[in-house]
Amino acid sequence: MPGQKTDVAAQLASQCISRTLGVRVELNDTDGRQGAHDLLLTYEGRTIAVEVKLVVDPKHRAADAKSSRLGYTLRPDLTYSWTVHLEQEKKWQRALARIPSLLVELEAHGATPGTAHHSWQHNVELLLVFEQLGIDAVFCVPPTEKHPPGYYVMPASWGGGVPEVDEVVSSACELMSNRAMTKLRKQLAAADADERHAFLIYGWEYMEAVPLSQEGALPSLAPTLPPGIDGMWLSTMASDSPTIVWTSKAGWLQAARWGDGRRKLPDLSRPEDVSLTSNVDINAHGQA
Repeated sequence: MPGQKTDVAAQLASQCISRTLGVRVELNDTDGRQGAHDLLLTYEGRTIAVEVKLVVDPKHRAADAKSSRLGYTLRPDLTYSWTVHLEQEKKWQRALARIPSLLVELEAHGATPGTAHHSWQHNVELLLVFEQLGIDAVFCVPPTEKHPPGYYVMPASWGGGVPEVDEVVSSACELMSNRAMTKLRKQLAAADADERHAFLIYGWEYMEAVPLSQEGALPSLAPTLPPGIDGMWLSTMASDSPTIVWTSKAGWLQAARWGDGRRKLPDLSRPEDVSLTSNVDINAHGQA
């Protein structure tokens, strides 16, 4: 259909499934049909409907893209090379205007690479300024030829510790059961198929992507899937990412990597490329 957007996430998933099972996978959500699941295939005589979702955080990606555009700011009035982490929820404009003089002030108060990350917390006036501007943390290191005195501005880090692969599975099952995945469950429930699978592709901003991007031990426990979902595929946006899949018949298996086919498609690891897919309406915090 002329003008119809090709869903890149669905293409990625279809390539992975096809290479794993050795069958042809059809793109089912075409011609603007509302409520249609993404993929359809037949394997061992059974039809399987698949719905694909990118698990990303749009606010984090927007902040990361803004940080990339800002780049490194040279400041001859500074002694060190600084990194300033700003909260994603705050508007950055006010903080960006104040950061240069604030860093000069921190150095005047004696901040060094060993103390900069915590010295401001003991100054009530500075603490209030940091809260008002949405500054989450600051760090500094001695300048180098590549990074003379100046600063980077980056989104605040988040995500906690790296989970075990069994914890990733539990988190994915919980995600599929909450409000953010209502559309996925409805689309699969409406599918005329023998089995219904969910295919989740995690963005780099989530700690779940770390164990999923490393080929290792498979999960030890069967997932607790929402009613009406019979299988799950888990992967990440990394270009060489492995994928794991669970079905009631086969249990956990290592699926095909994105491989060469991945490089023929746009690089979804970049924030600006998320717009290439219609399957990006949820994040792992359960927000629609």
